[in-house]
Amino acid sequence: MTSTVESSRSGDRRAARAHRSHRAAVTPYLFIGPLVLVFAVFYLWPAIATIASSFFRWGILNPWQTQSPADWQFVGISNYGDTLASGDFWNATLNSAIWLVVFPVLVLASSLPLAILIWSTPRGASFFRSVFIVPMTISLAAAGVIWTFIYNPDPNKGLLNAALHLFGLDNASFTLGPLEIHAGHWLSNPGVLHLGFADIRLVNLFIIIPAVWAFAGFGVITFSAGLTSVPDELLDAARVDGAGRIQLIRHVVMPSLRPSVIVVTVISVIFALRTFDIVFVTTGGGPAQDSEVLAMLLWNQVFQFLNSPQGGLSAAIAVLMSVFMIVIAMPYLRATLKGNK
Repeated sequence: MTSTVESSRSGDRRAARAHRSHRAAVTPYLFIGPLVLVFAVFYLWPAIATIASSFFRWGILNPWQTQSPADWQFVGISNYGDTLASGDFWNATLNSAIWLVVFPVLVLASSLPLAILIWSTPRGASFFRSVFIVPMTISLAAAGVIWTFIYNPDPNKGLLNAALHLFGLDNASFTLGPLEIHAGHWLSNPGVLHLGFADIRLVNLFIIIPAVWAFAGFGVITFSAGLTSVPDELLDAARVDGAGRIQLIRHVVMPSLRPSVIVVTVISVIFALRTFDIVFVTTGGGPAQDSEVLAMLLWNQVFQFLNSPQGGLSAAIAVLMSVFMIVIAMPYLRATLKGNK
C-alpha cells in the first residue's frame, strides 16, 4: 500500500515537472508571438508582395494584388532590365551615391567632435546637448522648408544671400580647376564638379547640409552614450602616465567609441539611401534631374503618370534599394554579432 502511494506521488511529481518544463518552453513564444505577428503583417508580407509585383506590369490606377496576379502582364525580370538600362536610374544612383558618401562623413565630422566637446565640458553639458538634439524633434520635411528660406536667392529674404550681399558676393561666379561655383543659386544651379567620368552637381550638397543639421543630434546622443561607458580608471591611468587631452581622446576615447561609430555610420548610410522628404520639399529632384535620388525616382515612376503601367518598375527600384541597404548593413550586423559573443 505504501509503495503504491509513493509511486503515485512520484508520478504526480514527474507530471508536475513535465508541466512546468512544457510551460517554460512555451512561455517565450507567447511573448515574441505578437512581435512576430506584427513583423509578418507589416514588414514580411509587404516585402514579399513588393518582390512579386516587380515581375509584373501594372499601374497605380490598376494596382497589383496577390489574390489575382493573372490580371496583370507577367514580364519576368524585364522590369529589372529596363531599370538597369535606364539613364534616369543611373543618374539617381549617382545622386544617391553622393548622399551615401557625403552625408555619413558630415554627420560623423559634426556630431563626434560636438559629443566629445560636451563630454569634456561638464558645466552646461545638458543644455548644449539639448541644443543639438532639438533639430531632431522636427521632421526632415520641416527642416527642408526652413532651409529653403535660408537659401532664398532674394537677398531681402534669404539669410545666406543677405550675408553674402554685404560683401557683394551674392551673385559671384568663379572656377577653381574642375570646380564651378555660382553663389546665390543654392537650390537651382550652385555649381558643378567635373570629374571627367561624371559631373557632380553641388545642389545635392546644399540639400545634404540641412539633413545633417537635422540628423546630427542622433550622432550626439549615440556618442554621448558611448562616452559614458569609458572607464574612469582607464582615463585616470592615462592621465597619470602623462597623456594630454589630444592623446587621451586619440588613444583612449576613440577606441572605446568604435561601436558607436559603426552604429552612426550604418544608420546614416541607410538613412541617406532612403532619403526622400527633404529632397521633395526643397527641389523636387530638380533642377531637371540634378538632385533626383532613387527614392525620388521611385515616387515619380508611380505617381508622375498615374495612367501609365510604371508600378512594376517602381517595385524593381524598391527591391534594388532594399538589396543595397542589406549589403550596407552587413558590416554592422557582423560587428554586433561579434560583440555579443
